[in-house]
Amino acid sequence: MGVAVAAVVSLTALAGCSSSGDDESASTTTPTSVGGSASSTVESTPSGPAPSTPADASVCRSSACPSLPTPSGQVKASGVTAANADSTVPHYLDSLLDDLDETWGGWFTRLGWGDPAPGRVLIEPGTRFRTECTAGDDPSDSNIPSDLPNAFFCSLDVQANGDGKSTKGSIVLPVKTFQGIWNHEVFGVSTPVAGDFTAATVVAHEYGHNVMYRIADVLGLSRSSFPTGNNPELLADCLAGNWAATVYQRDALSPKDIIEVATLLPVIGDPGPNQGHGTIRERATALTVGLTGPQFNRQGQPGDCLTRYWPEAF
Repeated sequence: MGVAVAAVVSLTALAGCSSSGDDESASTTTPTSVGGSASSTVESTPSGPAPSTPADASVCRSSACPSLPTPSGQVKASGVTAANADSTVPHYLDSLLDDLDETWGGWFTRLGWGDPAPGRVLIEPGTRFRTECTAGDDPSDSNIPSDLPNAFFCSLDVQANGDGKSTKGSIVLPVKTFQGIWNHEVFGVSTPVAGDFTAATVVAHEYGHNVMYRIADVLGLSRSSFPTGNNPELLADCLAGNWAATVYQRDALSPKDIIEVATLLPVIGDPGPNQGHGTIRERATALTVGLTGPQFNRQGQPGDCLTRYWPEAF
């Protein structure tokens, strides 16, 4: 993975000398959004009954943890441009979720842990989505617009997955916000480089939260066994890096993609330590571990991420 290693080392170096001009304060609750915003209060704890016979986590505390399989299908360019974003972004977001379903579905199948495919919500421009995760006394708090400057996973929202099956636990993607990426606007912040892999990294991060939720559910974990501090976000970053490694294995990860991630980091990184999501450097490290492994010498694997960022269970 020589090219990937060089690119990620550059990513980490770029992240180390960047600073965030966006003072987004991260919530101290369990956040499942890519950056600090109102959606950071989304609850990620499985709320249903624990499985009658929980699966065994020990397999992923060792080298026996299966690798993340690389799908046979190619990762195709989105075809999205600033001019056609209004009509093409929803299809691209669905295609990313399809690929993530296939990739992570293969891993869960190897473990005998069921189907991890989440519900999907694409909030089209001019519409709103009522999420159960921010429902309170004020109904407007839970009506999420299409230009919300974030994306999130909500364990309480029941929506159709990619196969049309009603599923508890859904990824919520505000389409108008994603359309702005191809105009170099990422969560309301102007960035010099943005495009397909900016969007892909955000979606893969939210899918990482979904993976955590499905693992916790199948293992029947209690709240005391959940990752704490910044680790839920860093684990989601690391799992996104695992998926990115499969993109590399399919010869679809370019230097431009890495640069897009490097320019995303100042937008989503916390300005200081222990603020809920991780600093720019911490998030770059998590993505790197997921992509190239902790020693920069091989394809990163879920076991690398779980043992590093989820010590309570792994």
